[in-house]
Amino acid sequence: MYQIAIVIFDDFTDVDFFLMRDVLGRSQKDWTVSVLGTKPQHHSALGMAVKTDGPLDDANKADVVLFTSGYKGVPAALADEAFLSAFRLDPKRQLIGSICAGAYILQALGLLDGIQATTHPDAKAGLVKLGVDVLDKPLVVEGNIATAGGCLSSMYLTGWIAERLYDADKRREVQRQLIPAGQQA
Repeated sequence: MYQIAIVIFDDFTDVDFFLMRDVLGRSQKDWTVSVLGTKPQHHSALGMAVKTDGPLDDANKADVVLFTSGYKGVPAALADEAFLSAFRLDPKRQLIGSICAGAYILQALGLLDGIQATTHPDAKAGLVKLGVDVLDKPLVVEGNIATAGGCLSSMYLTGWIAERLYDADKRREVQRQLIPAGQQA
């Protein structure tokens, strides 16, 4: 069974986390989903408390690691030395993804060096200043690294995970209840 880790921090963007958690949590037989953070619980940008299942360094053992976003939360997480130093991710054996400004975390970890990425349009200029080649696309995949831009691009990111771990049929199964009528593919 695959292990999927979703990394949160205070002031994470609600829809980015909850949509990924909901989509991935619908499959109980193919993978487990753990929410990781620096504290027993973190509060979203809208004030919702979310309990964590373990510390950040559990991400280093996961098959898939996903970083949430947050226009206030990401800068604070990046300023926390304990946050960044917890990660020893390996894109050769792990699928690693981010939603929106979570791409800044991938950049800080050196995972976007020499590859293209995407992020939320409001975060693009800052990521470009850091030397990242940012495309205006909902999902950019380079090997085992995927970045998604825009909250609803979580559907693309979670679909990529299901398809990479299994196949297109698994992606369709995972997303079946969420895709608008007439748009199943």
